[in-house]
Amino acid sequence: MRTDLHFHLLPGIDDGPRDDGEAIELARMAVADGTGRIVATPHVRSLVIAELRARTEQLMARLREAGIGLEVRGGGELSSDDVASLSHRDLEALAQGPAGRRWVLLEAPLQPTEPDLAAAAQEVLCRGFELLIAHPERSPSTPLSQIRALVGLGACLQINASSLAGAHGREAERLGLALARSGMPFVLASDAHSSARPPLMTVAATRLAAAGFDPAVVAFAADTGPEQLLVDGLPSAPSDRVAGR
Repeated sequence: MRTDLHFHLLPGIDDGPRDDGEAIELARMAVADGTGRIVATPHVRSLVIAELRARTEQLMARLREAGIGLEVRGGGELSSDDVASLSHRDLEALAQGPAGRRWVLLEAPLQPTEPDLAAAAQEVLCRGFELLIAHPERSPSTPLSQIRALVGLGACLQINASSLAGAHGREAERLGLALARSGMPFVLASDAHSSARPPLMTVAATRLAAAGFDPAVVAFAADTGPEQLLVDGLPSAPSDRVAGR
């Protein structure tokens, strides 16, 4: 069973499920697609972080009542303009990974008017957390050189399965495949929101295989890599990634 690191499943918070019923339906779709564990990642700007643990436990109880064998962990999707307002305790509540290798999900901006990724990323790194960069293929305003620089500082890329499946248009699909071929470390995640924007991990893995990717690369991206990030942390984290550390 797969692990999905970017999934909007907590109901009534953001543009994910509106209520428990929609969340249960979406969870069933995830299990049917081969996923056994997800990190619920509501948009942090819509989340009361102090409520994250209780909301996650409440959803887990609803899933157990519905007979759905899906493990849910609490997390969040940070935007660039969230970071400055969050305390270390807030970031720790959202972070995943083992002690000493904690990381947060920071989204590459979807609109050119949104704050730049680099400054927020550097602040997260300076505060002692590593970075999983969400859907860089959907951020045409973020230069490839900036993404490479962040990877050089230990970041890993998270490509949306929905992008590789064509759900965000041809350009996002093209950029997703290009990033996957770039040699930079990446994993897949669904970024699922609803039955209209479902988990498509199997479709994306099939798309990578059809595009000629080595089976080991596909297996890491879709099957083993996301779990490894939870257990062991990101693939690389240079000790000198930030000046002065």
